[in-house]
This record gives sequence, C-alpha cells and structure tokens, in this order.
Amino acid sequence: MKRNAVAVAVGALFIAPAAQAQIVFGNDTIGTVQFYGKLYPEVIYAKSSSATQPGESVSTLAATGGVLGGTPPILTAGSRNAVDSQNSYLGFRGERKFGNTGLKGIWQIEQSVELDTGTGVFSNRNSFLGLAGGFGTVKLGNMDTIYKEYGQVEEIFGLTSGNFISPSNVLSQIGIGNSSTASFHLRAPNSIQYQTPEFQGFQAGLQYSPDETKSDVGNTLNKELWSMGVKWESGPLYLSAQYERHKDFFGGSFNVGASANLVTDATTGVKSPAPGAHSKDTGMRFSAAYKFGNHRVAGDIARLKYEESGQVAAPSRFVSYEHTNWAISFESSWGGPWRTAIEYVSGGEGTCKVTIGDCSTTGLKGALIGGGVAYDLDKQTFLYVLAAQLTNGPSAIYSNWAGTPTPTKPGRGADITQVALGMAYRF
Repeated sequence: MKRNAVAVAVGALFIAPAAQAQIVFGNDTIGTVQFYGKLYPEVIYAKSSSATQPGESVSTLAATGGVLGGTPPILTAGSRNAVDSQNSYLGFRGERKFGNTGLKGIWQIEQSVELDTGTGVFSNRNSFLGLAGGFGTVKLGNMDTIYKEYGQVEEIFGLTSGNFISPSNVLSQIGIGNSSTASFHLRAPNSIQYQTPEFQGFQAGLQYSPDETKSDVGNTLNKELWSMGVKWESGPLYLSAQYERHKDFFGGSFNVGASANLVTDATTGVKSPAPGAHSKDTGMRFSAAYKFGNHRVAGDIARLKYEESGQVAAPSRFVSYEHTNWAISFESSWGGPWRTAIEYVSGGEGTCKVTIGDCSTTGLKGALIGGGVAYDLDKQTFLYVLAAQLTNGPSAIYSNWAGTPTPTKPGRGADITQVALGMAYRF
C-alpha cells in the first residue's frame, strides 16, 4: 500500500507541470506537496542627484529650526550599475486532509533566492503551519500582514516585490528618514493569522504578532502588531479596506531629527526609546482594482499616522505626524506577446505636532512614476524593461535604492532615476 502511494506521488511529479505552473506531487493518502517559485533578476542602472544642502529650508521634523545643518556639500549616492535578484524566491507548500472531518493541515516554507550573490536564508519569507476548514483558516508563522496581503493592488507584471518600481516605497512609508520601523509593508514574525471562509466574494482577516520580550527584566515596552482587513471580489472588480497598528515601534522618532524621543547609549551609540515614552503608529488604506478586456486599472489611498506619548516636554519633542499617500496604475495586454504598465505614487506632506512650538512639514512631499514593457516568451517566462523616477521634496527621504547600507543611500531631497532589463520565470 505504501509503495503504491509513493508510485502515484512520483508519477504525479512528472505529470503535473503540464497542467499547472507549480510542480505538484502526492495524493489524498499521503498529502500533496507543491514546489513553486519566481525568479526575476535584473541588470540595473541607477542614479541619484540634487540632495538638499546645508542652509536650505526644510521641515522641522528633518532639522530643528527648519534649516538643514551640516557641512557642505552633502553628497548623495551618485550612480551605479548592478545585477540584482530582487525578491526572487523558491517555496514548498502542501496540505493533508484529515479523513472526513472537513479539516486539512496546510503548510508553507518559502525563501529568498539571491541569484546575484549566491546567499540566502531558509524560510525567511512567508512560512507557516496551519489548519483549514469550514470555520476558515488559522496559520502560525512568519507571514505578510493582512494589510500588506489585501492591499497595494498595483501589480506591474507581478514584479513590484522588492523592486525599485514597488509602490510601497512611497505608499507605505513615512518619507522622513531611512528607518524601516515606520513601514506599513511588513512580513510579521511570530504571528497568528485568521482568515474567514469566503462568502459571496467577501473575506476578512485578522493577524497578531506579540512582543516576545514584553516581560523581560528592564523592558517597559510592548512592541506588538495588529493587522486586519476585509476584501470583496466579484468578476472584474476587487475592493478592500485594511487597518494596521504598531505599538511601541517608534516609527516617528527613529526617522525624525533632534526632536526624537530617543536616548543614545554612551558606550555603543545605539539609540532606544526614552524612559516612559510609548508610541502608536496606525495605517488605514482602501484599495480597488478593475479589469476590462485586456486592461487593468488599480489604486490605493492610505492614511498613515505616527503618535508618541509619555515624553518629556522640553526641549521640544516629537508628538505626532500624519499624512495621506496614494497610488494608481494601469496595465495592459495588447494582443500577442506585448504588455505595458504605468504607475504613479504620491506621498503627501501631512501635518505634525511637537511638545513646544510650531511644527512644519514643508518639503515632505514625494512622488514615484514608473512603468515598463514586457514580452512574453511563453505562459511562464517573459523579458521586460522597467524605468522609474522617484522625486523627493527638499525635506523628504523616500527611497527605492537597494543593495547598499543606509549611509551610502541617496541623501535627503535627492531624486532617483533607475532603469532595468530583466527576465522573469514563474513555476
């Protein structure tokens, strides 16, 4: 009996690829396993220029007094040629039915594939173990948040993940500094996630990632994440709303200037939240996409808010910052092998508060315009060209520059131009 099951599994390994993109083997007796992935390395030319210089007027969140300090000239990253693998990945996932109970166990292990460097970490992407049935689906592991999964609907040939054309580089960022603590485009470790069954096109999800160090000696913070959303899809139309809350992430303070509610260790130089201070960062987003013929239009609008409390009043300290970002894209297939896509993403200046005096957000605008052309070689493989221009206001630091440490990334106010030629293979 066991030998028969194995024979069926081995046979399925060679038969399934003709029927679907994933390589599938197994059966209902032993469970099924899929081997899947997406590889999309690129040759990239990137250039940054026009960084804001000392003495120029900027937001008070970027510099106390609203004038950028430092010694001129402030250099930006200049230009570079690169071969990057973006978020190329390989994964394994499977399921096993539990008799006639209506339940099945599900699992997934997914990892980045660094084709350009030969490095990578096993299970560093969406990886989980879960249970699915009539009640919905529960998963435990390291997973994209519901906010991320249900939203950012601009696809651009399915190449946005980890790429310089990703709308999240503006749509989900604070735009004041380089710290990822303010990002709302996350994969949350140590998560439990629940998604309801689909009902007439509706589905909802809830995710929680606790702070596993909450009760450690000397720790007064509770760095937890809640993410939730609802989506509806019917025919060509997709609609979704998402909400996410980060507690004690200090996305504001780790990105603003001298008003930050942080203290610096005299020995290590490491910055940490000031005693008694706490933060609550929230994101609310609405997403929509519509397909008509061989075309697809999609858009997002997000309101991001960063709030902190318990700080000392003097000298002037950060209290809050909130702004609205939005994105829109249009993707088309023109018959035959050719496809095109274009996108525009805007980051708003917003409003802010500090404990003493006025707070200015002058110059915190940012914008990303990008697009590309794809040529299909077959249903799973295509060649493509991408291009994007990211424009920062004098105070802003939106960045889509990858592969280098923060000190050598483009400076405040710098504009970034990137062009890439690549090949993508999905299975």
